[in-house]
Amino acid sequence: MAGHTATRPSLWFATLGDMRGRYFAGCFLGVALATMAGCTNEITAKMAVDGNPFTPTSCRSGQVNNFMGVDLIDDAGKMVRLVQPPTNKPVAILFVDGEVIELGSCGTMTIANQNSTINNIVNVEGQAVLECEAQGRRISGNVTFKNCH
Repeated sequence: MAGHTATRPSLWFATLGDMRGRYFAGCFLGVALATMAGCTNEITAKMAVDGNPFTPTSCRSGQVNNFMGVDLIDDAGKMVRLVQPPTNKPVAILFVDGEVIELGSCGTMTIANQNSTINNIVNVEGQAVLECEAQGRRISGNVTFKNCH
């Protein structure tokens, strides 16, 4: 094949291809980040446990443990579980220092499934106004939560 010269794509075409790849990669990354941002727990609370401030920093849907409700967890690992039984009177359970203390019926709560799932767990959102005492322990205050999975 004497005299035959191999042709290369023009610099313009190579640059255009790179731009397309970067554009699609950027779009994919943008959609992925937007999706993940929508799944971050959103919690607003003014709560107290035994008179001390309790500030939940994460929440988990009760579906993980086969109940309708939510677990509210603070940075120290203390957890308040709010269970919504068919009577619509939430039951509060406190998990602290290896103890499990059921405080019984505790104020009011509304909870609803959201339209999103993470690892086959449906996100929940809701709010609660709490006031209960039992076994020398007390929970009070209010909380709103969203994207708990």
